Amino acid sequence: MNYNFAAMKPTLLLALLLSFVALPLLAQSHWYDHAVIYEIYPRSFQDTNGDGIGDLNGVTEHLDYLKDLGVDAIWLSPFFPSPNADFGYDVADYVNVAPEYGTLADWDKLVKAADQRGIRILVDFVVNHTSDQHPWFLESRSSRTNPKRDWYIWKDGGGPDKPPTHWESGFGGYTWTWDDKTRQWYYHFFLPQQPDLNWRNPDVKKAMYDVARFWLKRGASGFRLDATPYLFEDPKFPEDPNPPAAHSRDRFLRPYNAGLPEVHDALRGLRKTLDDTRPESVLLAESLTPNIQELAKLYGPNHDEVQLPMNFLFGDIKTLDAREFKKQIDDAETKLNGGTPVFLLSNHDRARIWDVFGDGKHNQQISKLIAALILTPPGTAQMYYGDELAMKTVSKPELADFGITPKRPHPDGRDGGRTPMQWDSSKNAGFTTDTPWLPIAKDFATVNVAKESHDPNSMYAWYSSLIHLRKENVAMRDGIYVALESGNPHVVAFACQQKLGETALIVLNMSGAEQKLEISGFASWPKFSRVLLSSPSAPTPHSGSLNIAPYGVMIAATD
Repeated sequence: MNYNFAAMKPTLLLALLLSFVALPLLAQSHWYDHAVIYEIYPRSFQDTNGDGIGDLNGVTEHLDYLKDLGVDAIWLSPFFPSPNADFGYDVADYVNVAPEYGTLADWDKLVKAADQRGIRILVDFVVNHTSDQHPWFLESRSSRTNPKRDWYIWKDGGGPDKPPTHWESGFGGYTWTWDDKTRQWYYHFFLPQQPDLNWRNPDVKKAMYDVARFWLKRGASGFRLDATPYLFEDPKFPEDPNPPAAHSRDRFLRPYNAGLPEVHDALRGLRKTLDDTRPESVLLAESLTPNIQELAKLYGPNHDEVQLPMNFLFGDIKTLDAREFKKQIDDAETKLNGGTPVFLLSNHDRARIWDVFGDGKHNQQISKLIAALILTPPGTAQMYYGDELAMKTVSKPELADFGITPKRPHPDGRDGGRTPMQWDSSKNAGFTTDTPWLPIAKDFATVNVAKESHDPNSMYAWYSSLIHLRKENVAMRDGIYVALESGNPHVVAFACQQKLGETALIVLNMSGAEQKLEISGFASWPKFSRVLLSSPSAPTPHSGSLNIAPYGVMIAATD
């Protein structure tokens, strides 16, 4: 945009100059406000010691790859010592590294190398529960009088055949397991091997905050918090008035053991620990909520709780419903009281994007559409390793044929989305020289980093272009969200607009047919001069009346 300063009236010139002075105030004030956070399941990323299991050194080995892709931070799924009843989410030691993943020295090396490349590391902090093999729980269950008895939740119930309540676990079955030695029941929202910590005990809070300090002082830039809604239970332990409802998604949002007010106190305490120990560290929290108002509360009334509560109102959408996606984007951008939205659609608990949203015919284009859906709105974007390659979910028959091994002691229904990263077309996709802990996807010869990173039409090229575009285009990087209407129920349209007028228009067709649009919502139609990125190719939109191809993506910009 060109300005003729000599021809301007003094008042207009002063206003314009003041707007330039104010520009630094418009920049994002924290590194995470527009970050791309890349989840790595370490067990499946890269094996460097030939045991068929990925390790921390494998992450270090590929940091240049992540830097080139444009990643700002890595979320590492649990790498702590664990019996692997839930593959690391049953923690037996919070302040160490499991031997299969390496050592604390390997962690230190990873942090140092990542820091040199401007990449931050977030530790997956399992705050709700431990392993039943954790020393704390072994002490707790040793006797009713043990000092750590109250570190977990124990109840009498009606004896060994009658649990205290009939609450249902998130993984099925009751939330109670009988302990024959001490003749009481212990509580677990997830597996029996994952007893819940008693966060009402101040000693538990202190111990967990100390864990956070340990990793922060060792170079972590924050934490992804696991299962935060379940830290507290109604102390009256009422019976479930409607047990059948617990067989649906609602079992994760029951009023007596999910999202209780005390959760906010615990999160504020953890946030203060971060602020006092390592300012600019961040909390990315698994935070299932029933509505946008409850999600907004997790930021804290003074923005003193979680900086990045994960938005599953958006993330749990599993069909290409443009109206629902548009509603959730609008809500996230306008109803979080200034909190940074978090957009995600994939992680270690889910099938791959290709399989969730694909129609069997347009999967490649749909995967590009999903990438744009996550990476274009203002806020933090979260992706999962292999998304950028269009990795696919390995089928249940393939997993059954692979079988059970010492490296995979039991099957998990989520294994299909946790298979090894596909680096190249060599044996085992370059992941390991040994037999991998999970099977390699059959398409690894064509879907891999080595091939796609040299193909300008690949999924990798698309993700890389999107990530770099959101960093380099001033409107997408620093602009505010503009809620537009597409005039079409199959198409999402919105804009990012910077204070001086630079604008990026994003249009996403979620149908398999070409769609005609009448975009409204701008005070006047911006003069878009070019298409920054599109798939398939699209012309520059010179008015709100335009067409967009099946599952098409178009990002246009002003000068």
